Amino acid sequence: MSDEEITLPWIDEPMDVEEAVEALGQASVDDGDHLEALEERIERLERRVDALEDGSSIECPDCGRTEAVYKSGVGAAKLANDGGLSDANADALNQESHVCLDCRESFTPAFD
Repeated sequence: MSDEEITLPWIDEPMDVEEAVEALGQASVDDGDHLEALEERIERLERRVDALEDGSSIECPDCGRTEAVYKSGVGAAKLANDGGLSDANADALNQESHVCLDCRESFTPAFD
């Protein structure tokens, strides 16, 4: 053991140089693990945002179709244009992010 001691900012007590080097190495590994978890979470959130912005790739959980799935705002506009936007439809569209105009179901996609 060395007679020299070092104080690390996140540890209150001084420690031997060897212990300090080991603590730094462990902190680096821990930071890497946290960084990897954060990067995975960012990727999931980016996929979720992409899906919320573009309804064309979303499958309706009720009928399984993708051709007539729109973001709720676009779906509301299409329903209003066709004269089919009732108060009940508007309330449902305000609760969910997407709508399938084939089966007239509003939903929020499940994300992984």
